[in-house]
This record gives sequence, structure tokens and C-alpha cells, in this order.
Amino acid sequence: MVTKIDIRLAIPTDIDTISALYGEAFNPMQPRISVEQYLTPPGAFALIAHIEMDDPHIGINGPKNPDPTPAGFLVGRVVLDESEIFSIGVAHRFLRRGVGRALLETLFALAAAREAKSVFLEVAVDNPGAKALYRRLGFDVAGRRKNYYQDPSGNRMDALIMKYDLKNKNLA
Repeated sequence: MVTKIDIRLAIPTDIDTISALYGEAFNPMQPRISVEQYLTPPGAFALIAHIEMDDPHIGINGPKNPDPTPAGFLVGRVVLDESEIFSIGVAHRFLRRGVGRALLETLFALAAAREAKSVFLEVAVDNPGAKALYRRLGFDVAGRRKNYYQDPSGNRMDALIMKYDLKNKNLA
């Protein structure tokens, strides 16, 4: 059982953990290279989510696991008045437990503090879970990129460009 999600800015020693999470979520081939490329542009940063879990062998009210478990990541940037999410992923065993939402809400606060007015991302048209989360949080479809993603078998699919308007949202 998940009891607490902690989000923080990643530090250089987190790259292996983020790469492993990226590999699980998206592409097991050379995930470190992908993550390093995302972190190259000016203004780029990464967030990492850890969770604390109840020990199922001791009981719900028993001691917590002393070592928080890496559960997800977000890589993005803020440039001038816009923020862009390059990649966001959650470990399979923590999907639909609030990790993605916590990462996005942390990004919203960070982007607003850096005076961004909007957040953009791309999402594959065949990813209903992510699209539903983004819509619940207030993202709107702003466009479409034809043949943007390629799956492991070589099939191409479109991406939706989604926008979150920070200036009209209550970030309390």
C-alpha cells in the first residue's frame, strides 16, 4: 500500500534511476542516452518521485519501508514563459496510484515559480490513461503531430499536443 509520494528535483546521481524508470515505461533500448538527451537543452531539469509503502508483512499500521522506492520521473524545461514536458513515466506497479498526478502538480508549481504561463506536452493518441489524466488536470488539445511516435514494431502513430494554461489555474 502506498502511503506517501515524495517529489524532488533530480540530482546527477539520479540519472541511473531515471534511466531505469524510462526504460520500463517506454524504451528498454539505451534509456540512459534518451534521458541524457532530454537533459541537454537549456533550462532542462528532471523530477523524481519516490514512494513510501507500508510493509505488507507487518500490517497496514506497521512500520514503513525505510527505503523509499523510485516510482516515476518527469523530464522537462522552462524557457521564457513556457514549460515543456519531454517525458513523464511511472513504474508499472505504481500506475494509477497518484504518482503521475503528483509529478505534474509539482511541475505546475515549479513552472509557475519560474514565471511560465503554460505547459506543453505530446501524448500518443493510443494512450488513453495518460490522455485521461491530462484532461482531468485541465490540459486542452492544442494540435496534432502526424506520425510522431514509433512503436517497437515500427508502426507510426500520431501525437496530440496538449496545453495547460498556468495563468488561469488555481495552483493552491
